[in-house]
Amino acid sequence: MKLIETTVVEAFGKGAYQEYRIPAIVVTEKKTLLVAYESRMEAGNDWAEVDLTVRRSLDGGKRFEPAIYPAKKINCGPKGDKVTWSNPVLIADHELIHLLFHLNYERAWYCYSLDEGKTFSEPVEITDTFRNLPWEWNVCASGPGHGIVSCTGKLVVPVWLALGKVHNDKEKTGRIKDHFPSAAGCIYSDDRGKHWQAGFMTQGIENANETTVVERRDGSFLFNFRNERYEKCRVLGIADPYLSGLRRVWSETKLPDPTCFGSMVRAGKFICFVNCANADPEYLYASRIHLTVYLSRDEGLTWERVELVDENGGYADITADENGLYVFYEKGISGKVDSLQLKKFLW
Repeated sequence: MKLIETTVVEAFGKGAYQEYRIPAIVVTEKKTLLVAYESRMEAGNDWAEVDLTVRRSLDGGKRFEPAIYPAKKINCGPKGDKVTWSNPVLIADHELIHLLFHLNYERAWYCYSLDEGKTFSEPVEITDTFRNLPWEWNVCASGPGHGIVSCTGKLVVPVWLALGKVHNDKEKTGRIKDHFPSAAGCIYSDDRGKHWQAGFMTQGIENANETTVVERRDGSFLFNFRNERYEKCRVLGIADPYLSGLRRVWSETKLPDPTCFGSMVRAGKFICFVNCANADPEYLYASRIHLTVYLSRDEGLTWERVELVDENGGYADITADENGLYVFYEKGISGKVDSLQLKKFLW
């Protein structure tokens, strides 16, 4: 792989917000790059005042158009209440761009674009789909990152739920809750986003949460879980084509992980994965360093390192086209997310 482009999309403390986090990226059939992320009024606070942000690039990521904020169309309560929009998930689906996101980690929303991400439809609430998942929760989230379209047209979105302790001491409304204990799973749509259905939920993976998925060539789905198991690595699982459950689960020691979000994408006959490849056993949340791209030639059964993206990383999402790979990620410096950067690699 050859690095040909690096773009700083957002930088800490610049613009109207203090911090920018939780990257998502897709590339459309017309080669439009779309990114989504959280624009936060405070640093280091998942429950800050947050706006869900979408930007697009028509030149392969060299320049991005001004931001749009699809969630601002929603009347979400009394004016002045703190609002956290979070966990954007993008899906590129021919002429449609799907977008899922969440309000205060307790309500889920969906909208779409028919003009390459220039505008989005009025969001509709899909929280009931999450209520139909077989797990009790008071915190819900999608992805983050991107979802996928299967070869049969099924939209698949990894999700996670938590039954967290409520912190009335931090906010009297009870809005702030722990993100654990948690479990991961998926939702899906068979009619291009008109209706969403509950898929499976994991069992036996400790605090499984932020997850990524690809379709395998036999029609099954490979899920890649962030977790808190002692091995300090990713946990992989293969689900049946109907998303009724996992038929195989294993700890993938070739993919070390500091308990951080990472992302997969199908790139032709290969599967690529990106994450911070650090597994310090002394820490539950190790340093987010060695942001690395891995490649699997056998549908996710074995992996090899192919590219160091950045020595200092964070959350990262990945997409691909016939020419190369795009990594949209948090660059960390001195314990904070310094910027959101996009790197483009040629095969």
